Amino acid sequence: MTPLTVDRKTAASMLSVSLWTLDSWIAAGKIRTVALPSTRYAGERNRRVLIAVADLEKFIEGARP
Repeated sequence: MTPLTVDRKTAASMLSVSLWTLDSWIAAGKIRTVALPSTRYAGERNRRVLIAVADLEKFIEGARP
């Protein structure tokens, strides 16, 4: 079964880039992240950064010449 989301390290590996490059793309809005709710505090977000595999695939398709 293919996962729906991956963490930053896995996403960077899938794209063959460094974590720094991935983080800069996220900061620039080129790749969206998934914000999950916190399990401890109601109304807060989980600090873990996840990225939808579908968004990575769209990013790759958009980068093709």
